[in-house]
Amino acid sequence: MGQGRFGGIADREVDVLVIGGGMAGAGIARDAALRGFSVVLVEKCDFAYGTTSRSSKLIHGGLRYLEMFRERLRRLAPHLIRPLPFVIPVYRGGKRGMIQIRIGMALYDLLTPGRRVGRYGGISRDRALALEPGLNAADLKGAGFYFDDLLLNPERLCLENVLSARRYGAQVYNYARVEQFLRDGSLLAGVVLRDVLTGEAARLRAAVLVNATGPWVDGVRALAGLDGRRRIVRTTKGIHLLLPRLTSHAVYVEARDDRMFFVIPWRTFSLVGTTDTDFAGDLDRLAATAEEVEYLIAGTRRVFPRARIGPADIAYTYAGVRPLTYEEGKRAWQVSRAHKVIVEGEGGNFLSITGVKLTCYRQQAEEAVDRISRLLGRREPVRTHRLALDGLDTDTTVGEARILVDAAAEAARYGVEPALLEMLVETYGRRYREVLDRTVSRPDQKARLCPSNLDIVAQLAQAVESEAAVSLGDVLLRRTGIGTSPCLGKDCAEAIAARMAALCGWDDARRERELAAYWEEAALGQEFREGAAAKKGLEGGRARMP
Repeated sequence: MGQGRFGGIADREVDVLVIGGGMAGAGIARDAALRGFSVVLVEKCDFAYGTTSRSSKLIHGGLRYLEMFRERLRRLAPHLIRPLPFVIPVYRGGKRGMIQIRIGMALYDLLTPGRRVGRYGGISRDRALALEPGLNAADLKGAGFYFDDLLLNPERLCLENVLSARRYGAQVYNYARVEQFLRDGSLLAGVVLRDVLTGEAARLRAAVLVNATGPWVDGVRALAGLDGRRRIVRTTKGIHLLLPRLTSHAVYVEARDDRMFFVIPWRTFSLVGTTDTDFAGDLDRLAATAEEVEYLIAGTRRVFPRARIGPADIAYTYAGVRPLTYEEGKRAWQVSRAHKVIVEGEGGNFLSITGVKLTCYRQQAEEAVDRISRLLGRREPVRTHRLALDGLDTDTTVGEARILVDAAAEAARYGVEPALLEMLVETYGRRYREVLDRTVSRPDQKARLCPSNLDIVAQLAQAVESEAAVSLGDVLLRRTGIGTSPCLGKDCAEAIAARMAALCGWDDARRERELAAYWEEAALGQEFREGAAAKKGLEGGRARMP
């Protein structure tokens, strides 16, 4: 066993095996590798495939500890994070009044380190309508105004952690499933891995095993033979839908059931979400339902009546499941979002991670690796709060990571348009030159991958050769933004599959499988339409009944 991809780890023992390549697992793998531990990270799909890629794309601040974590992320990954102004409209008869909003904004301002005057507070009705003319003016009393941060691409933040871990010695594998756990007596001692793509198997032993599989945590615990009667994760589903741009600010919307959701400007869209309901279905096939979509559409219509939006205006939807810490007797939206590191197994060498937030993932990783350090009797200092996440791992205590690029000069140097340069900087940080350097001796690498997007051929080579992209979906959905753009890759997927086949040595059958798998994944974002059509047909049938 273990002569293919797993040849370097087969029948070896490492300090730490991290199972799960989302934000939690990637953060832990990086922290542990930076402290000098031998680390293997495995993920059964692609990095960031699950909950990480299906979030609201927000880095929250406000409370002092959250603001501290947010400020640190701004410093470590400046290319991925942008300030985002929020408007909270207040209506007569609503749950939240202007006095309550003003008090809340004052507290938000008070708890923000380095307070920025004028960035938080209450604003008048006229000012709110000037900022967002599309707001429903009827019964509008005023609004709250504050700033949070938009994470442009959560998948890239996760990937930057994975690639950084690899640069510091971690061995990372996507499409590697844990099939079985190994024991020495009662002690969990390792796993049998299965390559999802080739079927290759390998045994790997580890001193500490970390279960960072998000909503799959309890399933992995059961596979490990831990107490299956004890739940530690509560899985709640959240959906988002992508509409034509409605606002220039993010807007907090109060639904009729008093829950809140966001309308967020993201790329060319308004990103609307999220819902929060218990979920016990198939975690590997998540899709928004017609009812969930209608809930968000109805709430958005109430606040933006002139937009006249409906299901036909939706470009696509996506759904994810949160791995919240299980708490008895609470409704889904009341469950704590705080993360936990839960110690189990003989000798306490099996750690399960719950409740991870994008804002706090680095702190959660630090806590987990602190515990790993104690288990292994090695007290190595944490470094993840100092080293930048923009591809170069530079020490930000010497000088904050900044991406100051003379766009015109750099664009002229490489012979590309400034808009492309800007997109590459936002995607790769200071590693943007790695992509453009591929075009110096190969001008054909400047050709666009998609007629509707800026992405170029050099990015495909970068994804395959440097960023562990294995499938067509990896490239379209998690290394570039093509599959999440308005065209959904419809006008370029076949051409990109052909290029990828040449790079990876795929035969025609593999290329067709890749295309089919991508279209199947993309179809999940449109599945709500089938439910809506069925409901409409049923209602129409009832109307025609005598």
